[in-house]
Amino acid sequence: MIRWMNRLALATVFTVMLWIPAQAVELRWVDHSGSPHSLSEYRGKSVLVHFWASWCGPCRHEMPLLTAWLKQHPDVTIIPVSLDDSMEDARNFLTSNHFNLPAQLTDSSQAMALGARGLPTTLVVNADGDIAARQIGALPWDKKKFSDTVLGFLNQKQNQQPPSTKM
Repeated sequence: MIRWMNRLALATVFTVMLWIPAQAVELRWVDHSGSPHSLSEYRGKSVLVHFWASWCGPCRHEMPLLTAWLKQHPDVTIIPVSLDDSMEDARNFLTSNHFNLPAQLTDSSQAMALGARGLPTTLVVNADGDIAARQIGALPWDKKKFSDTVLGFLNQKQNQQPPSTKM
């Protein structure tokens, strides 16, 4: 019962994207082969961190838009990290839906440490390792204005203020 309630709480959708001038805490995850990775591997490069789960309705709705957006922006580095119970669940969802994303897994404490209070959650981590923006909830990846805003956050230079206060 508690696990179900935690899932329900994580799937709650919020739609506020704010500039967060806080140092990104260290995120760790494992890839499909079980190899460990961390956010520090990307230091010096802006990246999107995307928390999702196969059991999350908003995540399932958003994933086709996100993957289509990524095809249009192949230079964007994304770290899609599942909060599924197993790597098999994440991999099966991605494979069965033909989403060309790596199966990677972390736990909810890692996501919550970065401010994920619902799923999906997308973060822009700038080249300095700071969280430049955080969005909780499904995003309008197919909208040009939103796309331009995300790209603006990703293209900001080290030690530079974000392009706006909202994404």
